[in-house]
Amino acid sequence: MSEEGTSKKFGSLATLEAVKAIQVCERMEVDPIESQHEAELLAEFERRRRARTLTLPTDDVQVKLKLRKLNQPICLFGEDILDRRERLRALLSTMTEDEVAKILHTEEGFVEKPDEETTTWYHRGPMSLRAARVAIADFSLRRAKERLIRARENAARPPHEKALARQEAHKWIQQLNLHASQVADSRPVAFCEFSPDSEHIVTAGWSGQPSVWRRETCERMIRYVGHQSQSGCARFHPHAFISADLSELNVASCAHDGTVYLWSLDNEKPLAELEKHEARVSRLAFHPNGRHLATAWYLRFFMENSVADVAFHPDGSVALTGGLDCYGRVWDLRTGRCIMFLDGHTKELYTVDWLPNGFPSVNLIVDMVNIGMPVFQVMCVDISPNGKWIISSAFDRTFKLWTQSEY
Repeated sequence: MSEEGTSKKFGSLATLEAVKAIQVCERMEVDPIESQHEAELLAEFERRRRARTLTLPTDDVQVKLKLRKLNQPICLFGEDILDRRERLRALLSTMTEDEVAKILHTEEGFVEKPDEETTTWYHRGPMSLRAARVAIADFSLRRAKERLIRARENAARPPHEKALARQEAHKWIQQLNLHASQVADSRPVAFCEFSPDSEHIVTAGWSGQPSVWRRETCERMIRYVGHQSQSGCARFHPHAFISADLSELNVASCAHDGTVYLWSLDNEKPLAELEKHEARVSRLAFHPNGRHLATAWYLRFFMENSVADVAFHPDGSVALTGGLDCYGRVWDLRTGRCIMFLDGHTKELYTVDWLPNGFPSVNLIVDMVNIGMPVFQVMCVDISPNGKWIISSAFDRTFKLWTQSEY
């Protein structure tokens, strides 16, 4: 073959039309092969995606009502509130959008009957109640003024002073060691608290005998005898070991049998007993002015409308409560009304507290999930006077120290 012929042959193949023709001829149409496993896998991914986008009620009563509409059991063996909510989510994720809307956004078959538990009502109180509210208002205004003055002084501190104080605090924490250990009760210890002078400790245990201890020597100062059931909480009066006499009210305690006793520091017998509650009293708290005492108790044993903890605002103007319905509430003591509703938790609230600047520690109320706490149930939290440190204890037999800026 001549050189010219060879050149023409390759030249004809190099044209654009020829290349396109070859590419078209090389294509092959393949029918898709239906795979049942693939289809099921895609359907499961779609169901999970829809489940994540569902907005479900946080109230366990409403969750049970939705399950009843689906002809499902409202409670399974060993199932808690969160498990029940996730079961409802899984059931709804398999339904169409219209069916989901019908279940979640209609109240057919359920008519809420107004009664004393669901209707807010007010009655005229005695003059002593009005006098107490006026005294609380006067006290809280003075405390608020003092708190704002301290806040302005702290804000005016130079940055290097704040940095130095932070370094000193971290150094002190790293040097913490066990000071002493003492068997405080013949049964589990449920609660302990430092006195206002930080030199004494009060403990409450399941033996029903609260005790006051000296911090330095860990020696028992006095053991109180009176409760016939487990004692869940014992607290010092705000003036104990400061201005209160030993024979005056210095300690208050509560028990699972509904009793609340007031104690002095020179007698193991109670000074007085408050009106007995119908069920377990879980926590109590003194008002900052020392003239009032609040109790949190289970209206019915482990029912959703039971209150587990109560804490007074540092100024004394409002109170914070947490209950087994997964909600927190802020109450204005000067009017007796709920002024703030705290939602977002999916588990029972067993402990609540205030930050020293007057804000409720909303994210610390119970499950502590938002700051990396474990799954174990958190039973108690406490906040340092400067608001920078938080300590928590849980059912995993540990207590942890948290810093406000490094949750």
